[in-house]
Amino acid sequence: MQAMSNLNQNIHTVIICISDTYLARGHILADFYAQHGESTLILTPDFSHSHKKIIEQKEDGVMYLHHRRYSKNLSWQRIYGHIEFAKLARQVVEQIQPQRIHCLVPANSLAKQMDRYKKDHPQVELIFDINDLWPESLPIPGFEYTPFSWYWKNLRNHHVSRANHVFVECQLFHDVLQKQIGLDSNVLYWSRKGNDEQVDVSLQLELRTQECPTLSLCYLGSANNIIDLAYMKEFLEQLSQKIKIDFHVIANGAKKQEMMDTLKPFVHVIDHGLVYDAKQKQDIFRQCHFGLNMMKSSVCIGLSMKSIDYLEAGLPILNTLQGDLHTWIEQQNCGINLDRHQIEADITKVLHLVQDVKTQESMRMNARTLFEEELSLQAFYSRLETIYSSRQK
Repeated sequence: MQAMSNLNQNIHTVIICISDTYLARGHILADFYAQHGESTLILTPDFSHSHKKIIEQKEDGVMYLHHRRYSKNLSWQRIYGHIEFAKLARQVVEQIQPQRIHCLVPANSLAKQMDRYKKDHPQVELIFDINDLWPESLPIPGFEYTPFSWYWKNLRNHHVSRANHVFVECQLFHDVLQKQIGLDSNVLYWSRKGNDEQVDVSLQLELRTQECPTLSLCYLGSANNIIDLAYMKEFLEQLSQKIKIDFHVIANGAKKQEMMDTLKPFVHVIDHGLVYDAKQKQDIFRQCHFGLNMMKSSVCIGLSMKSIDYLEAGLPILNTLQGDLHTWIEQQNCGINLDRHQIEADITKVLHLVQDVKTQESMRMNARTLFEEELSLQAFYSRLETIYSSRQK
């Protein structure tokens, strides 16, 4: 970590980001503020949540603070590490004394520490940017009624309302927080650099002209404890009795092998590993009819990162989430919202679409259009500019 005594005290905006999962948002926020002539610094851990190892490749404009190591997402080591990081981030902010703090939440402990800093420095503009709801997003039945869950949730709720402004990643988060604490917030959907490039979203010719249809599905992203593997198995097992299924996997995560082993009796698994090249990934998406977004019903997420990637690629979605994505699919016809209690009816819809190439292509265009209007970098900056300009008046 850079020595405290050498910190640049002319930094206008400090952006705090607890995880490399959210760092892409931190970078586009830094670019936005830089476009307005403001110097920025991102504070983030020196430990990668995604890869569970030390971050060796450092980026300009980012200060890496110590975070204790952990191997499991749900662990005391991770929780303690977040608490320690939040305190350390506050120490750094005390040295810099910026004019603005843009703090991404989680971790909920960051809300507590930045609220305390705001009390001591009332002139600072404090922005909380809520990208996930902990503990509401944890798929643990009954956990929300435990004392620890109450304490964890209120680390956020007791402090977030004292910010000058609050952003939320989706409309669902806005609605949940308004119901819980009457919080007013602005929806600022997720985006990242490099996602405004034009792509070919059409279905590959082989899939459009095949005489004996094969349904091609894709699972993208981390296979972890929030995926609904039991429902995925039930749905695909019944579907496989009607049509042959190719199952493309672009994933990592603790549950990846279990997911593939569970589904192999019913589908042909094609494991691509992790794919970082955008063209290679798009080539895989064009081989698929749908992207899977199947999560446990207890999960409080309005819009998953994998679903954003699917929409960017123009790939229609088989979805179990409620909230923003569910609404968009209903309104924009860019996928199918699945009902756990009506599997047979949903299978009929899927089979019909595999045979209807014209509707498939229309769905793909609808998905890409939705992405460009709501989730592209241009849409992000436009929405943020409107909010920023209104606050400067």
